[in-house]
Amino acid sequence: MSNRKSRCPVMVPNFAPAGQKPPTDLQEVYKSDLYDAFPEAFSGDREDQRSPSICKFLEGMYHGQKVCNLTEDDFKEILLNKCTGVPHRLVKDWINTKISVGEIYNRLYKLYGTDP
Repeated sequence: MSNRKSRCPVMVPNFAPAGQKPPTDLQEVYKSDLYDAFPEAFSGDREDQRSPSICKFLEGMYHGQKVCNLTEDDFKEILLNKCTGVPHRLVKDWINTKISVGEIYNRLYKLYGTDP
């Protein structure tokens, strides 16, 4: 029997309304600089010392969104690009099938969470 929780304990961020322009200061920021507001890429590989745990990754995504206030679609693009390997393929499939960010968080947590 697995000790993994069934729901992700990390809060899902709020999103700017679709079509809303980002704050003026973000309009002038290069996309790579915008990505710096978010955590290191998540690989799902526990042996990868550069990859954060799933909880730290999702917390970092939450805090990056609080700073950037992106639309949900823009946030999903960054979430996808901040995942590598198997998590990247899974998130891409889930986004393409219109899965919500909250459900993506829960699925990632179920697959990669280690908290009892």
